[in-house]
Amino acid sequence: MKRIFSICLFIFLLFSVKAQTKNPLIYGEAMAKGKKMEKAGTVLTVIGGITFFAGNIMYWKVYNDDGNSESQEGKVDTSVHAMIGGLGLMAVGIPLLVIGKTMERDIRIQAQLVNYNGSASIHGIGLKIRF
Repeated sequence: MKRIFSICLFIFLLFSVKAQTKNPLIYGEAMAKGKKMEKAGTVLTVIGGITFFAGNIMYWKVYNDDGNSESQEGKVDTSVHAMIGGLGLMAVGIPLLVIGKTMERDIRIQAQLVNYNGSASIHGIGLKIRF
């Protein structure tokens, strides 16, 4: 019985400590997370766009060239795979870019809306929080 009670207490303390450390994000950490998401989204979108357009150019170049159709099939497959890969990278990069930008903007707005003012009056010293 003591062992079960000890294990339950340990698990409860573990969850409460983890919940407290993960819950509030510090302003700087949240801004850094938003900027990292934005940078990763930008890089993936740019690389995906370049890959997509390169695959598209290769695809149209294969069909405009006169040559052996058997040797052209491998080039067509390569260009189609490049286009699909570019679309996949852009499909991942654009949401990361948008979410990171929105997160960063929301954090800045929240930081400007919450205004801490210290005030002293006849009744004592207090802290005002305006939302």
